[in-house]
Amino acid sequence: MKGSYNAALVAFSVLIAILASYTALALSARINAVHGRFRLAWLAGGSMAMGAGIWSMHFVGMLAHRLPVPITYDVPLWLTSVAVAVGASALALWVASRRSVPASARTAAGVLMGVAIAGMHYVGMAAMRIPGRIEYRPVLVAASVAIAIAASCAALWLFLRFRGDESVRARNLKWWGAVALGLALSAMHYTAMAAARFTTPRAGEVTVPDDHVLRTEGLAGAVIVGTLVVLGIALLSTRVDRRVRARDAETEAVRRSEERFRSLVVASAQVVWAAGPDGEFHEPQPTWAAYTGTRWEDYRGDGWLGSVHPDDRAGVAAQWQTAVREQRVMELEYRLRRADGAWRHVAARVVPVTEPGGRVREWVGAVTDVTERRRTHEARDFLAEASRVLASSLDYAATLRAVARLAVPTLADWCAVDVLTEDGEVERLAVEHVDPAKVRLAQEVEERWPSDPRAPHGVHHVIRTGQPEMMSEIPDALLTASARDPEHLRVIRALGLRSYVCVPLTARGRVLGALSLVHAESGRAHDAADLALAEELARRGAVAIDNARLFGETEEARAELEQQTGELEEAQAEMEMAHDELQRAYEDLAERTRDAERAREAADEANAAKSSFLATMSHELRTPLNAIAGYTQLIDMGIHGPVSPAQHEALEKIHRNQTHLLGLINDVLNFAKIEAGQVQYDVENVPLDATLAAVEALVEPQLRAKALRYRYRGGDPSVTVCADRERMEQVVLNLLSNAVKFTDRGGEVELSWEAGGGVVRVHVRDTGRGIPPDKLEAIFEPFVQVDPALTRAAEGTGLGLAISRDLARAMKGDLTARSTPGEGSVFTLSLPIGRPAAPAVADAAD
Repeated sequence: MKGSYNAALVAFSVLIAILASYTALALSARINAVHGRFRLAWLAGGSMAMGAGIWSMHFVGMLAHRLPVPITYDVPLWLTSVAVAVGASALALWVASRRSVPASARTAAGVLMGVAIAGMHYVGMAAMRIPGRIEYRPVLVAASVAIAIAASCAALWLFLRFRGDESVRARNLKWWGAVALGLALSAMHYTAMAAARFTTPRAGEVTVPDDHVLRTEGLAGAVIVGTLVVLGIALLSTRVDRRVRARDAETEAVRRSEERFRSLVVASAQVVWAAGPDGEFHEPQPTWAAYTGTRWEDYRGDGWLGSVHPDDRAGVAAQWQTAVREQRVMELEYRLRRADGAWRHVAARVVPVTEPGGRVREWVGAVTDVTERRRTHEARDFLAEASRVLASSLDYAATLRAVARLAVPTLADWCAVDVLTEDGEVERLAVEHVDPAKVRLAQEVEERWPSDPRAPHGVHHVIRTGQPEMMSEIPDALLTASARDPEHLRVIRALGLRSYVCVPLTARGRVLGALSLVHAESGRAHDAADLALAEELARRGAVAIDNARLFGETEEARAELEQQTGELEEAQAEMEMAHDELQRAYEDLAERTRDAERAREAADEANAAKSSFLATMSHELRTPLNAIAGYTQLIDMGIHGPVSPAQHEALEKIHRNQTHLLGLINDVLNFAKIEAGQVQYDVENVPLDATLAAVEALVEPQLRAKALRYRYRGGDPSVTVCADRERMEQVVLNLLSNAVKFTDRGGEVELSWEAGGGVVRVHVRDTGRGIPPDKLEAIFEPFVQVDPALTRAAEGTGLGLAISRDLARAMKGDLTARSTPGEGSVFTLSLPIGRPAAPAVADAAD
């Protein structure tokens, strides 16, 4: 079937495409200009308006096509095409609202948007219901999709290009861009329409029921009118929103300009104004209003005097009237209230502007804020005077009181100085106020309610931490928290404390006290400049304290040094007098030392001779004694004939005395060898338990002869001792022999040992007579006997213990004793512990 186009509807479809394109560009700019919920609302409304425009262009273009058969539309598919158009529009506007869109993302979004627009068209074509079929030419379909994609990419580029540009040139370019986009969309639509081929129906084809179709009679006009209304509303909304936001921006710019102007006035501390010939304000003065924060109604005429400090107002008014009357330049300083309520010192200079005839046309004035300059000069003068006072005396207490008086009321309404005493206590040195009654009240408060040393604020906290503290405004909550009781709170509130600074007095890294400055009834408040001034004053005060204390310490040291110098001079005189005596004593001592050295050498020679003699004599005596023992045994054995009982008893006495004499000679010989250093030691790991157990057999005859009980307490058989076996046995036998010798009949002798701490201790205990405490060390000296009578009765020489200790010490051990007279004694042999014996050795010992 061949169709035709309605030229008017085609023109309307192109017009709608252009209007929809321009609306889209305008909407993208508005969406980019708003934020938050407004952006979401614009995005939703714009998507619907733009989608409706694109869809209506497509639908009007389809209605422009005339076929020789009736045409209806399937409602669900028809609505689906509308939804696709709105979705594509939402995608385009969302991309345009992004702050940054990469080229790849922009291209992908353009392709997706183009496919959606092409899809919208073909879904709409699918909604057509005619007595026949629709077939498509693939080449033209592909061309329509390509045109849709190209148009979408171009649209996105235009959206991003003009979204933030509201200039006239940009608006003109938007119109040209809208015309191009509209023509591109129209080209896409009519290319797609050209791709469709309508054929006559085949027999048996069924169409959609009538209740599912939309009739086309009169539909084109309704769609065109509705679309133009929607697009018109959208464009009107963008224009109204742009103008409202432009007006808001202008208002905001004016506000910011006023704020900048006010800030500039405050920052520059300069107020420029002009008054009429009569000296009154007849028109608004922006800089005056910005600085003082007053309205035109308040400062017009001579109302500006209301911003002058009450104490200065009368004088300023009088001088101004005089200057106006005499038509001369006026220069003066006074206090002026700033916009934040602070009183500032200003310097004003007013000059008359005259006409050619000499008549004053107007007065021009400049007001400069000189508060900081004035404070700097005052602080410099104050510090100079304070330094002079501090340097006037070394009595730092008096000078600090004078500085506190000097600070009131120049720096503060109250001034207090606290110092640390030598014992670490905080002492209030000074408190000053112009009213003596308040000073007494402050002293009473300190006496009745002393400051808490652990308080988180105040003097003690500053001294404790060494850090300054400032409160521009003291909150009532702080007073309440600091009060001890309601009466205390009432009194400190009566003082009217408003602002305070407390700084440490620090010198050479040590905190010496604190300086406090407090504002009260004056209504002033401390700031950073006050803190800096207080710290500098405190530094100078601390230096004065430190210098005074150093001077006092220096004076004390000088006096002490002078006293020591006198004592040294006296001592030197005495030393000079004693020098000769010391010299003589030294010479005498040197002579005696030489005599003693000669005597020591002679004694060493004599001792060596004695040892040699004793060794020789012992050797010579042992030979006949051994012969006596041999012949006595031969006679006793009856070699030379029978021996009678009386003879046998005599021979026994001879043998016993021979044995005793031989033992004495052996002791003397051993002692001589030890003194001469001739004893050799074969140190090895000796099994201790086995060695001590074998000793019992050697002393058993002596024990049986005196009917003594003997007990041995052994231990771990693997324990060894690092010693010479023969010398160790000699020491143990000597200790056991002494125990038997000095224990009465029926007594007890015990041998035991223990190991610990790298040492083996062998104990020999007896129940004998005991040793007096004053003899416990002497018994280890050669030839020393506790009781000579007892020793003779026991046939002792006094060398056994001396030899035993020397042997023990030679084996890196020791021999000690403890005793209780009447109960017995314990002798302890200490020797180094050896390496543990092998199991086989231990078993053999067992």
